[in-house]
Amino acid sequence: MSNQDPKIQQALNAWESWNHLGFINRSHRLKKLTAELPQTRDASIKSLLRTLLDLSITLEPIHVMPGPTGESNELYLNGRGVVLVTGDNSASKTAMVGQIMAALACGNCVLLQWSGNSDWVRDLVEKAHMFGLPDGAIQSLPDMSMEDAMNLKGIAAVAAVCTPENARHLNRLLAQREGLLVQLIAETDPENCSHLLQPDHLLRFVTERTRTINTTAVGGNATLLELGSTEL
Repeated sequence: MSNQDPKIQQALNAWESWNHLGFINRSHRLKKLTAELPQTRDASIKSLLRTLLDLSITLEPIHVMPGPTGESNELYLNGRGVVLVTGDNSASKTAMVGQIMAALACGNCVLLQWSGNSDWVRDLVEKAHMFGLPDGAIQSLPDMSMEDAMNLKGIAAVAAVCTPENARHLNRLLAQREGLLVQLIAETDPENCSHLLQPDHLLRFVTERTRTINTTAVGGNATLLELGSTEL
């Protein structure tokens, strides 16, 4: 059975406003943040984050879809919600930071857990808050195991840095959860981050949403409205 945790509620409370910022504004804020964080000053991490944050901007456009007269239909991308970012013993700091920033850039709030690296996790989260990231947008789970963190009720996805064997194990654990399906977003190449650099990696952190507007309610096509009331 899934466990309740107050940090989930705090993340959900922050999610709406963080997601509402949009991809461009989030990318700009995260670029400023990464310039301040000690954990992101390594050259390899800087290069990876610059690529990810630039790619995230391309997800901003809203696409107008075909529809009946008098109706406007739009397709746009939205963050999934709360993402658990976790790593096993094979994980690198570069890949972990990449998963964190990918999740945040796509409009998600992050819970961060990495067994054996509690001090690094705690320090990164504290400094992220210090340099302007909302408290609920990123939180640490330093004293929780990976398995317990994955069983938390309310997470929408798990972004893991792990071996291929552990990725299969984590997928099996997620399949046993009750309720909504939780997607695994795995980076199994912690040194080269080849999955993070794939064009479709960021798309796994978002969902498609549609918005329909009845344009006749705000003017619409006056000719069609008249045709409906013409007496023959």
